[in-house]
Amino acid sequence: MFDYKNAVNNIGLYTSDRKRILSLPIYMSKRSQNPEPLRGQKEFDLFTSLTGKDFTSDFATTLDKEQKITEYDFEKYLNPQLLQRVNSQEDFFKNYVRKVNFATNTQYEQL
Repeated sequence: MFDYKNAVNNIGLYTSDRKRILSLPIYMSKRSQNPEPLRGQKEFDLFTSLTGKDFTSDFATTLDKEQKITEYDFEKYLNPQLLQRVNSQEDFFKNYVRKVNFATNTQYEQL
C-alpha cells in the first residue's frame, strides 16, 4: 500500500496543500460515478417502483418544454376574475406565484 503521508511530507509543501493532497483519495471516492443500472437489476426495478416511470424514459429529453407559472406570465394560469381582485404588483402575490412555481414539477423534473 502506498504511504501518502510520508510521500507528501517529503515533497516540502505548505500545510494547506499537504492536507488537500492527503484528502484527495477520500474526495475522489465521493465523486465517483457509478454505471447506470440495466433492465433486470435491482436498482433499475427500485427506480421503477419508487417513481412509477422507467429509468430510461427521459434519455431522449434534452430540453424541458413544459411551461411553469412565473411572475411574468401568471395570467395564463390563473382565473381572470381572481386577477381583477388581486394587485399583481404586491410582494405577497409575487411570492405566492414563486411558491406555486417551486411546488409544481414538470414531467422532466419528476424523474
